[in-house]
Amino acid sequence: MVILGLNSGTSADGLDLAVLRISSAAKDTTKYLAGKCVKYPLRLRNAVLKMSDAKTVELNHVIYLDNLLGRFYGTAAARFLADLARRGITVDAIASHGQTVRHLPAKTTFLGHRMHGTLQIGSLEMIATLTGKPVVGDFRQADVALGNEGAPITVAAMARLFGHRSQSRLIVNLGGMANYFYFPAGSTRLTIKAADTGPGNAVSDLLCRVLYGQQYDRDGIYASRGMVSRALLRVAMNRSSSGSRTISTGRELFGAEMVDDLIAQSRSLRLSKDDIIATGLEITVQGLRRRLLPLLRKDSRIDKLYLTGGGVHNSFLVSRLRQVLAPYHVVSVSELGFDPDLVEASAYAMMGQACLRSESLPTQFDRQRSTGIEPVSGRIVQPPVRL
Repeated sequence: MVILGLNSGTSADGLDLAVLRISSAAKDTTKYLAGKCVKYPLRLRNAVLKMSDAKTVELNHVIYLDNLLGRFYGTAAARFLADLARRGITVDAIASHGQTVRHLPAKTTFLGHRMHGTLQIGSLEMIATLTGKPVVGDFRQADVALGNEGAPITVAAMARLFGHRSQSRLIVNLGGMANYFYFPAGSTRLTIKAADTGPGNAVSDLLCRVLYGQQYDRDGIYASRGMVSRALLRVAMNRSSSGSRTISTGRELFGAEMVDDLIAQSRSLRLSKDDIIATGLEITVQGLRRRLLPLLRKDSRIDKLYLTGGGVHNSFLVSRLRQVLAPYHVVSVSELGFDPDLVEASAYAMMGQACLRSESLPTQFDRQRSTGIEPVSGRIVQPPVRL
């Protein structure tokens, strides 16, 4: 199958599109064919971020934004399909992750029951209608139905893309949230590890929006001019450690509320804007350092960390990671032949192919957490019939 994967991450900066030809589950029969990134219009991005950061939202707005995002995704995909057709590439189906607007991995009491969940929007029906292709989406819900967190959800797909018989690999994604995928040499289900480590770009981006009116800190210019406040960093790290006992996280913990708290506390510390942004970026750096060093020290076959996601383009963030993780080399996943901006979209293409073949994918990689049941992740939506 030739599958077009679509992904929009926590930062909501745009839609990533990646096309893979997948002949079977084996890695050596999977080939990346093409890809591109399409930025969100500013008003659409602001609407997504406003909904993601709000404590409460109007139900009507969720419905409207779901359809509007579906229209945006479908239009972008249809244009890309036309371009691919001119290059002799025919896509069989589309796999869309959608835009996460709520991620609630920790169980809480609701109407007398222990409940948790996650919500991604971007109407699959709208995408199918605009492209004329079958669409697979809602990948996280089957995992939630089994009592799991619905994240990290791409681990099995990432293992197929990056696992190696003789090399151990550590893939680090610097999206809105930061997460890692550890694939030891000859990976088995019980040796793979993956989890979120805290914010990736989300806190830094929000600070730049509030303090400078900028969408993000290009190349880490503001952070590089500031000094990290150890007092403010300590408060933030303690909050992130105590605020979640889950393996996944989101803007609910590392979003507008945290940023407001950081700015409020910075006033008594007399910090400059750049000091606050430098401290915000350091939350990302130290969260990764705390989780990755134990893995690195246990596996002598790892000498490199491969970075994916938008944070790859933040040269100051990358330089800080190289400093705190030395002597290990920190490089782009492009060294493995993948576009760092399109890795997650590629993983969703893999998951879409598995769903269309009714193939289950493991989501639990810990013997103590495993339920012995694997979900068939995804929901299939057919395009309308043209009479």
